[in-house]
Amino acid sequence: MNHTVQIADVSGFLARHLVDVFDTMLSMKATQVADAELPQFGERITGSAGFGGESVTGAVYLHLSADFAKQVAGAMLGLPPEELTAETEINDVVGEAANMLTGGLKSWLCDAGTPCAVSTPAIIRGTSFAIEPMPDVERAWMVFEASQNRFVVEVHLKFN
Repeated sequence: MNHTVQIADVSGFLARHLVDVFDTMLSMKATQVADAELPQFGERITGSAGFGGESVTGAVYLHLSADFAKQVAGAMLGLPPEELTAETEINDVVGEAANMLTGGLKSWLCDAGTPCAVSTPAIIRGTSFAIEPMPDVERAWMVFEASQNRFVVEVHLKFN
């Protein structure tokens, strides 16, 4: 396969797709913050989903502060955030948001001639953790802002 799809193309697609997902599913206006420093989170909730095919593998990570994750969950479920007391509800929504981002990327990659499938989403919660890509995996970060909260989309990409 020739590598006509590059990490910059993937990042550009995800940036546009995230804005659409936040608008459609959460009624939130999200904007990419160019050249922003990565936000420092206290407690963080990260939703992730992997994708893979014969010629490409990778993962998408959606990093949200715990407080913003609760706002996102409330927006998706149509509930005030203070009514969300179960971590499972918040985890489900963050996982579904990561799944929507990755599913859109999967469709875009398939349309670009790079077929792949998406894994089941996963959640990581904590106050201090790092996600390190394996060698020869390209990585990109994008910082966004919505409802005065900064959050991060991270993508890992490897051509096989």
